[in-house]
Amino acid sequence: MPELILGGIPVTLCSGVPAVSYDAPDGYTDAVLSGGRPVRMRHFKKRTITITGTGWIDTGLDSLDWDAYHELWSPAPMRLSTVLPQATLTSDARPDESVIAEALVSGRRVSTPVEMVGRVASMTPVAGASLYEVVWYPRFTVLCTPPPASLADRVVSWQLFCREV
Repeated sequence: MPELILGGIPVTLCSGVPAVSYDAPDGYTDAVLSGGRPVRMRHFKKRTITITGTGWIDTGLDSLDWDAYHELWSPAPMRLSTVLPQATLTSDARPDESVIAEALVSGRRVSTPVEMVGRVASMTPVAGASLYEVVWYPRFTVLCTPPPASLADRVVSWQLFCREV
């Protein structure tokens, strides 16, 4: 499992194994037309990311400027499925971890090479594939709130709340 890195500072496993939650992109309003048909009006598409941990020490992120944007290198992978051997990732990939791809052939997963150009993943087609999947460790530019930490029974619990920029 890769380390959680925020603003260039790694959060070590002494702070606990991070539990990462990616919330669906927001920035939309659903309106109902006169005939009762709903229509989604999207203004922007950004995620919120919540990371929690419990360990022996806190995150060590106190030196960060919490009013600035930071790069978040997530330790939790993302996955994208497609019927075509090409897909556009929904975030940048971490440069220190490889993007991997698999094809589903007769119910079996088969590894297939993948080439990245920006966020576009081009997989080598596999004969008989009904589905392709790309897995990557994401990298986001985020604005965060300072993580509150609490100490109880010699264990430090912390939570980091980030908004994608």
